[in-house]
Order: sequence, then C-alpha cells, then structure tokens
Amino acid sequence: MIFLSEFTLNNLLPTQLVDKILLHGIQIGASDVHIEPLNDSSLRVRMRIDGTLYDVCNLPSNVAQQIIGRIKVLASIDVAQKRVPQDGAFVFSCPDNECQSVDMRVATYPASLGEKLVVRLLDEANRRHRLSELGLSPKQFNDITSLLDRSHGFLLVTGPTGSGKTTTLYAALDYLNGPDKHIVTLEDPVEYHIEGITQAQINPTAGFTFAKGMRALLRQDPDVAMVGEIRDSQTARTAVEAALTGHVVLSTLHTNDAVSALIRLIDMGVEPFLVNAAVSGVIAQRLVRLLCDQCKTFYTPTKEEEYILQQYDVADKQLFGPIGCVVCNQTGFRDRCAIVEFVLITPELQELVRAKASHASLLEQAYKDGATSMLHHGMQLVLSGKLSLSELLRSIH
Repeated sequence: MIFLSEFTLNNLLPTQLVDKILLHGIQIGASDVHIEPLNDSSLRVRMRIDGTLYDVCNLPSNVAQQIIGRIKVLASIDVAQKRVPQDGAFVFSCPDNECQSVDMRVATYPASLGEKLVVRLLDEANRRHRLSELGLSPKQFNDITSLLDRSHGFLLVTGPTGSGKTTTLYAALDYLNGPDKHIVTLEDPVEYHIEGITQAQINPTAGFTFAKGMRALLRQDPDVAMVGEIRDSQTARTAVEAALTGHVVLSTLHTNDAVSALIRLIDMGVEPFLVNAAVSGVIAQRLVRLLCDQCKTFYTPTKEEEYILQQYDVADKQLFGPIGCVVCNQTGFRDRCAIVEFVLITPELQELVRAKASHASLLEQAYKDGATSMLHHGMQLVLSGKLSLSELLRSIH
C-alpha cells in the first residue's frame, strides 16, 4: 500500500519519523516526497510515484516543526531562516541496511501556512540511463544512435517540465561515453554523476551562468558538450557555433513538439541558416505510466476509444486497463517510459526553415520525411498491451 498507517507512526521520535517516511518513499519507488503544512498546523505527506502524487499520511501538529527542522538539519539548511526559499542536500543511509544509500535534494518554500518541503529522491540503484531502456521503437533507436555517431551536430530534446528530458540526455551521454571521448557538461543541477564525464553545475550567485559556462566549456576542448537547458539567446548562439566547429552538442528546450524547437531557436535570435547548419535532429517526448503486468486486465473500449482505434484500423482490438495490486501499490501502474517524436533534419525541412515557414508546414514535411508522432508511438504501446489508451491521451493533451 502507498499509505503509511497511523499505527506504524505511533510512538516514534521525530528522527525516526523522518527515517520511516524517507525509507517508505524509497521502497515504493517515489521520486519526490512533499511535506506540506495544513490549516490545523499538521503536515500532509504526499509522494510522487511514476509522475502522480499520492497521499501517504498526516503528521500531527505537535511534531510538525521537529520534522521540518530535522530534514533541514540533515540538508545543512539554516533552521532559523523561514522567510526565504532554501536548498540543500544529504545522503540518506537506510537503517538496518534495508536499501542502498540514496541522494536526497531538499527545497524549502515559505508558504502562508508555514514552510513547505520537497525532498527529491535520487536513487542511483533505480536510475535508467541507457537509450535501449527508454522505450524507443527500433527505428527511433537506430536513427538517434546514427546521429550520435557523427563527429559533430546539435541534438535537442524538448518537452514540458517532468517529461524526462534530462534522463534522455544522460542516456545519450552514456551511449557516447568512452575512453576516446572527452565529454563535458553544464547542468542545473547535476542530478547523477557519470564516471568518465566532466560535469559542472551552474552557480548564478557566483556569476557562473549557462552563457558564461558554455564559453568556458568550449575552451576545455570537448568532443561532446551537454548543456542542461538553452535558456537565452547567448547560450543558443554559442551552442550552435559549437556544433558548427566540430563538436557534438546535446541540450534541451521547452516546446510542445519537435519542429517547434527550430522555430524557438529562430525566435531566440539564431539565424535560420545557422539553425540548418547546426541542428541534426530533435526529440520531443512525454512520460507515460506503464500498466502493471501483474494486474492489468482486458476491457471493452468506450465509443470515444473505438473512434480512435478506427484511425489505426484496429477497431475490434481489446484494450488493457489498470486494476491495482500489491506489486504496484494498488495504482494499476508500474514504471514509466517515454513516448517519442524524433525529427531528423532533412534538406527539405531545411528549405522550409530557411523560408521561415509555418509550424504546420514544418510538421507536415517532418511526417513526410518519416517522423512519427508521439501519439503514433504511444499507440504501438497501447496495442502491445503495455499502455492504457486513457493514459496515452492524458499524457499528450
């Protein structure tokens, strides 16, 4: 079960309560623990599992401040300061060797009812940083690895916050990592350390911004440069120039689909001819929750779902849906994967970029050139029984 019962929390000291909550988060595969003040001065604890928040327990008001104080002490955060947001980190060593040590990142927020804490669980044992494990179709995998095998070029990964862009970048770095490659990254923050790669974290307070870091990174003579995010026109131009001068450059943008990334670069002041010369391909993605293999079940599609299936000539196909069991913590889902739209930059697409064509024209040409939409990729997972249709539609709308 996701919930922690009051019975398991009774008569525990604040230090033990914190250990119990964090250990529970690790055991159920949570990515984040949210500790939020309520009107009665108690604390609500929620955990994010496979991208969805679930209630876990409420902590009484008499221990609320001690719980918050304990986590702030662990994260080396100023306990007395409650009026400004603060960040910290610590390594949680599981009691009684119930799991491996897990990196924890803590962020505080001074809400009107009191301090809110979010603890991010970076479980090295459960990380997934291989391209072959991201759920790509065979064609997508071959196209992306062929692009990465080039000696230069610019690969962009796009999508909203929480769509797994950083995981995809790390998977690409893992693929490229080797004794013959000098790889340097610029991140905010460094989420996982990869052996053999030089990773740096920006520090705006000290003047170490993405733009300044990118210029310094290129002076390190890298074969591969990864920039966590293109945030301004200066970083965009420097990244493009790096790709043009014989580097493989990886980065992310916040756009809804792949071709929108080309338009965004132009809007950021990069000339269309430079976009054409530098950008090799764009990955757009969303994360979807996969059905639990232990409890998924067949069901008859609704009329709306039948209409969607008709577009794929599979109107008589039975669908799988979630149920819930002990294995999946009664959610019906277990694990996530990416649904991907990969656009390879072709001469025909470059011609439209040069003419500053509309988004619709770029998208139409990308599909003509062989790109498949996230919906199409997701439907392949639906028809294979790994994904529910409702989850697919939720993720792309």
